[in-house]
Amino acid sequence: MDIRVQVPLDTPVDVRAGSFRGVLDKQDAEPYRALQESTEEYPEAEVPPQRRPRLTEAGRSLVAVARGRDREEGIRLAVELLGGIRRAMDPSQTVLIKPNFNSADPFPASSHPDHLQTLVELAHEAGCGEVDIGEMGGLLSLPASRNFERWGMKEFQERNGNGVVLFDEEPWVKVRVPKAHRWGGWIHCQECLLRPGQHIVSAPTMKSHGGGPRFSLSLKNGYGFVHPRDRVRAHFVPQMAEMIMETNLLYTPSLVVLDGTKCWIAGGPYTGELREPNLIVAGDDRIAVDVVGASIIRAMGSELLRDYPVWSHRQIRRAVELSLGAGGPGEMEIRAEDAAGTSDFGPLMDQVRRFAEEEASD
Repeated sequence: MDIRVQVPLDTPVDVRAGSFRGVLDKQDAEPYRALQESTEEYPEAEVPPQRRPRLTEAGRSLVAVARGRDREEGIRLAVELLGGIRRAMDPSQTVLIKPNFNSADPFPASSHPDHLQTLVELAHEAGCGEVDIGEMGGLLSLPASRNFERWGMKEFQERNGNGVVLFDEEPWVKVRVPKAHRWGGWIHCQECLLRPGQHIVSAPTMKSHGGGPRFSLSLKNGYGFVHPRDRVRAHFVPQMAEMIMETNLLYTPSLVVLDGTKCWIAGGPYTGELREPNLIVAGDDRIAVDVVGASIIRAMGSELLRDYPVWSHRQIRRAVELSLGAGGPGEMEIRAEDAAGTSDFGPLMDQVRRFAEEEASD
């Protein structure tokens, strides 16, 4: 049964929310409803302090853009352009990989298994022992166990020895986040996110996202750590993009590897208009990675990102205000390499650089 809802963007908020509630009356939405309607009081916990990006050169955040002859080669090349996996990840720590499994729909709606395979291998090559893959899915995609089964994660886990963390089955906590003004300073999130001595590796896809966000990249990927009863609050307010950015105050990634082998330039988050940039984008600065990712979507012809600079988009503006990474084009450096030797790589990267280096408009 398909329980998604398509709502025109100009529909009044109260009507849109009512339509959404109607969707939740369907039997398949029961697992989500149980969480969304829960009144349980969760224990309070401390959020680790934010830290600045570490993968830098001369004070500028590094962003790698790589094209390989296959996905694995592209990922490995991008990580090497950043200085190698051991520069990004201390081997004494555990690893939590956060894919984008918004639904059971195939890539680029969800992270590709080969993307996760390479990240698990890199974590082991860095010397990290315990590696978990954790996710819950979109608001109407619960229980996570069903989607993990559809994604073939049982076989993946048996092959790689990684752990699986189903967020909807794990403990939740309530954390004080003073800068999260639009949340009232409090957010309910996954307890596993706050484990000490842990690398967070973000593995988003590259896609447009109709409505408030306009694009779904690494900054949007962190939204998956948030409890459903909080997430639904953000879906029917004009400040949705800003609220999503504020949830990034919950954690700092050690590495972001954005899969742009395919992308959507319109639609999203479940289906969209497909393009094939065949690019991997990597770094540990979520703003810089997303500026480059959004510039690639724009270069592929996206109407959603056409009319003003990427740095002017609401997601990026709020992320800059929160000091989540680079504050402008002068605070990032793009390193690009094409192992496949394709003729369009240079012209495409010229266009991407031009969009990524365009200053925000007033």
